[in-house]
Amino acid sequence: MDSIDRKLVSLLQHNGKLAMKELSKALGLSITPIYDRLRRLEQQGVITGYHAHVNEKKMGFGLEVFCSVTLESHKADFLKQFEEDIKKFDEVLECYHLAGSFDFLLKVLVRNMDDYGDFVNKKLAKLENIGLVHSHMVLNKIKQTRVLPSH
Repeated sequence: MDSIDRKLVSLLQHNGKLAMKELSKALGLSITPIYDRLRRLEQQGVITGYHAHVNEKKMGFGLEVFCSVTLESHKADFLKQFEEDIKKFDEVLECYHLAGSFDFLLKVLVRNMDDYGDFVNKKLAKLENIGLVHSHMVLNKIKQTRVLPSH
C-alpha cells in the first residue's frame, strides 16, 4: 500500500458513501485509477465491506454488555466448539479469545435486562463447558470508532 491507498482507505473509513468523483477530487486522480485501487484493496482484503452505522437505541437495543466467559476445560475441541456455538447467537456482536484472567470476551447487545437474562440463562449457560460468566453493563460510551489510527 502506498500513501494514496492509505489516504483512500482513510477517506472511506470516515465516509463510506463518498462518490468516485469526490474521491477523485480529494486524491488528485481520475476516476479510473481510483476504481482500480478500490477493486485491488477489496481483492486483497484490506477493505472488507461497506456498512451503515446504526444507532442501537433507535433500533430498540437499550443494553450493551461485555460478558467475560471462563471455560471449565481448555482442550482444543472445547475451545473450537465454544467458538462455533457463540457464532450462532445474534445477541453477540463481537467475541474475542483472550489470554489473561478469563478466556473469552463477548460484546452483547439486547433490548433490556430481561433479554440479557434470557440470553445468559437460556443460551450461554446451556453451552457445554461453561465455567464462569461475569457481566459488565455499559453505562456510557466514551469513544467508539472503527477508524484505524493513522500511521
